[in-house]
Amino acid sequence: MEKRNKYLESDGLYWESKSHEWFNDKNSTQYATKESVSLRGVGNKDGLKVICFVTRDKQSGEYDRVMMDVKTNEIVYDTKSLEDMGFEIDKMKTMIRFKV
Repeated sequence: MEKRNKYLESDGLYWESKSHEWFNDKNSTQYATKESVSLRGVGNKDGLKVICFVTRDKQSGEYDRVMMDVKTNEIVYDTKSLEDMGFEIDKMKTMIRFKV
């Protein structure tokens, strides 16, 4: 019997190819696109133009987290860890905020 992670698949199937299933990752997408608020209560213009997915390799059953640029449809980050995805989002937002 095939073991599935219903939590990772809970936001619904977005797209399916021969090798992978792509599931929406609404929480990570919302976190990445939301503008941060500074200590002065002013919003920073650091919301990322990305969409996040959870992908499942049909052959191995392994899950990955993927961040994709909405303009170019290119993958900008790929990891197996939710924490790593959050760190990458924070890092990208910091680079925007401080114009690095």
